[in-house]
Amino acid sequence: MNNDTSKLIHKQIILDLTKRTLERDKKKISGLKMQRAFSFWFDTKIKELHNELNLIKSQLSKLGIKIQAENKVDDLITEYVILERGSTYTLRYMNVALRNQCEDEVKQLLELK
Repeated sequence: MNNDTSKLIHKQIILDLTKRTLERDKKKISGLKMQRAFSFWFDTKIKELHNELNLIKSQLSKLGIKIQAENKVDDLITEYVILERGSTYTLRYMNVALRNQCEDEVKQLLELK
C-alpha cells in the first residue's frame, strides 16, 4: 500500500467519523432557539461530507481497496480492517487521535482553521 493510498484510507476514516459525529450532534440541537439555522448548516455539511466520502470510496474501489470493518478494541484503540485485492491489513488508531482529527475536520467545516 503506497503513501497516497494510505492518505485516502485515512481521509475516508476521518470523514466518516466526522459525518457520524455531525449526524449525532444534529439530534441534540432541538432545544436551541436557532434550531432551524443550525439544522440547515448540519444538513448542508453532512451532505458535503457524504459526497466527498463517495468520491474517496470510488477512488479506493478503483484501486481494489475497501474498509471492511471498524472494531473498537477497547476504550483507547479502534482498529480498521482494510481489504486490498485479496490482502488484509489492519490499521490501529488511538481514539483520542481520531477525536482530535475529527475535531480539526469540524473546525475546517466551520472555517475556523
